[in-house]
Parts: sequence; structure tokens; C-alpha cells
Amino acid sequence: MLKKILKSDKFKHIFEEEFEFVNTGFSDGKFNMEFDSQRFEQVINKKDLPMFRVYGWKPWAVSLGANQKETDINADECQKRNIDIVRRPTGGRAVLHANEITYSVITKIPFNSSASILYRDIHLLIIEVLRKFGEIDLDFEKSQPDFNNYYKSEVSSLSCFASSARYEIEFDGKKLVGSAQKISDGVLLQHGSILLGNAYELISELANVSSRELQDRLREFTLSHSITLEQILNRTITFEEVAEKFWLTFS
Repeated sequence: MLKKILKSDKFKHIFEEEFEFVNTGFSDGKFNMEFDSQRFEQVINKKDLPMFRVYGWKPWAVSLGANQKETDINADECQKRNIDIVRRPTGGRAVLHANEITYSVITKIPFNSSASILYRDIHLLIIEVLRKFGEIDLDFEKSQPDFNNYYKSEVSSLSCFASSARYEIEFDGKKLVGSAQKISDGVLLQHGSILLGNAYELISELANVSSRELQDRLREFTLSHSITLEQILNRTITFEEVAEKFWLTFS
């Protein structure tokens, strides 16, 4: 585990005081979700510093949103493939955490800010990090989709990477980073997946849908609405490479 306590001068729009940058490397799903949840409670109770963390998943895991049905995912198929199933403290839809780097931010919401502003500012920070790979033309989704209609589709309602919400990071109109939030007692937990390679598309083979045709449609729909860092840069990108870019940004 790599840890460093930092002053908030450069990042005062996100962290009002000292915060800790943490790289916990690869861990299982239970550890990863408990780490975020425990630090969230510690910051609420003023027992620990706010945090920016990066981490990976070993073995791979499907995380379900806080209110998502467990039956959305085929537990038997996950067990056959040695894929964990965990529940996030945040909302949203299922994510297969495979070839990615995951980030989490836990911070007090400044008095002159809001959860939506922090959502944007955290994503701006991530864009700054990813642009260290070169002049990548990353952008924000400008509008908020009509999720009331969107969720009526059996295919589109299962995968986090099937659509972009406002302020989510895109390349060429396709989603690169999927994030979710939780707020309690003026403290924000935001975490999300930065796609490195295409393994995330296997969520279609783990989803409980009513036919093989719908499974194929889920895969096609997810791929058509998302993109990976490897696709953008046209080369293999490792967890360690991206973690180093975060370290340099905070150093």
C-alpha cells in the first residue's frame, strides 16, 4: 500500500484541508468496498483524513448498485468464472471490475459547493491525469439523459457503461469513466471505474436476461456507448501506468 498525506492548496475546490492519497493496489471486492465504506464513516466522525484512492480488483468482481436487485446478475456463472459479487455503498447499475483502474474520493462538501459540482471537479481532475498520456480529446456529457424512459429497456438498464450521465467523461461521444456518489452528514463518497481494456464487456455474459439475443444486444449496446483507454491510445495500458500518473499529479 502506498500512502501520502498532502496539503490541499492545489485541490482546495475538492479538499478543504489535508487529505491522503492512497494506492491499495489489487484486492478482492469485499476489501475494496469495505475500505471505501470504513473511510467514509471515519471522515464523517472526524477520525481520519479525506482521501483520494486508486485500486484494482483481484479476482475480478461485479459490483451492484446499493439498490440494485441481486437477481440482475447470474451468481452461478460468476462462481464458475471466479468472479466476486459485491454491493457498492453507492447507487447505479452493475459494473464488471476487470481491466480497469478504480478511484474513490471521500471529502467534506465545501459550504460553497455541491455534490454535482464536486462530481464535475473530480472528473476534471481525472481528465488532467489522463491527459498526461498525451493530448487526448476528452469531454463531458453535456446533458442529463431521461433515465425514467431509459430504464424501461431490459438491456440498457443493467450495465453502468450503457449510457453517460451529465459531467461523465467521454471520448468521441463514448463513456470512458463511470462514477457514482453517496452523501451523508455533509461528506461525499464518489468512486468510479476508468476503463483500460475491453474485459468489462463480459458483463453481458453475467447478466440475467431472458434470452441469448438480449445478452448479445446488451454487449453490443454497452460497446457502442463506451470506450477504453487502450482503444483511445491504441496500445496496452497497465494499472501501474495510470496509478503513476495519479501519483505524479498529486506529488
